[in-house]
Amino acid sequence: MKPDFIARQGRRPTGLLGHIVARVMAMETRVENDRALELLELRADDDLFEIGFGHGATLYRAAQIVRNGHLAGADFSEVMVKIARDRNHRSIEEGRMDLRLADTASLPFGDESFDKAYSVHTIYFWASLEQHFREVLRLLRPTGRFVLGFRPHEDANAVDSFPASIYRFRTIAEVQAALQLSGFAVVKTVTSPLQPRLMTWIVAERPAYG
Repeated sequence: MKPDFIARQGRRPTGLLGHIVARVMAMETRVENDRALELLELRADDDLFEIGFGHGATLYRAAQIVRNGHLAGADFSEVMVKIARDRNHRSIEEGRMDLRLADTASLPFGDESFDKAYSVHTIYFWASLEQHFREVLRLLRPTGRFVLGFRPHEDANAVDSFPASIYRFRTIAEVQAALQLSGFAVVKTVTSPLQPRLMTWIVAERPAYG
């Protein structure tokens, strides 16, 4: 079981330790983040949003594909926002990227502003899945795609390794149901072992009008 102070850093990195956590996370989570980008099926002209962008390395890679669209994101860790802005300073200076310090339960972006959105390793910290999912739904245009990556409750190693006071692991069925209750259509669910963890990615879409 990870100590509480380490688990809290995983939720919201702060201070010098937060900078160390950011570097570790960028390396340890690259495979699952890259899989999320693959499932998004990005195009050069997409407008893309990341919920909880953390270290910003995934948006950096996405920006190499999304050459003509706009990239944006929100994170509530001041340390992570600074790290992500530094990493993506060129895209920000070019006006191609906008990274905000914000609670992802209430996003400071307009309705139907994005074609696609994704989030990886964030839902453990959300008290209400539906509240966050509805915010994502609001940001997406009709038929917009949302990819969510997480370690499910079915991963016994995750449940045993993180304090329940900070991390909450939901079952795959629970997350699928929450997406549907929030207005999404679940398109595909992929679960794969990434030793020593089990990862699930759910692909969902905002329905078209009518």
